[in-house]
Amino acid sequence: MNDLDVKKRTEELTDSFMEARELMQDARESMNTVYFSEDMQEAAEAVSQTIQMYEKLLNELDENQKKDVVRTIGLKMAELKAQQAAMEEELKSD
Repeated sequence: MNDLDVKKRTEELTDSFMEARELMQDARESMNTVYFSEDMQEAAEAVSQTIQMYEKLLNELDENQKKDVVRTIGLKMAELKAQQAAMEEELKSD
């Protein structure tokens, strides 16, 4: 994959990350309301889709490109997974 395509896909992933994070925040804010279930489902789908896009991209890259992408957005993906896990854990404890 050429560098321009990698950059474009990384930018798409960043946009997807921001949307998923926003949906997670919406779900958190709607906790204990009638909207929560739908908000949580939307957030979970967005997180799952973003992580799948990230993993698919990594599988298509050579080692150097993979290192660059992980360095650029790897922490964001880890943060997204952690936020989702924390919210799911919070739900279990309620």
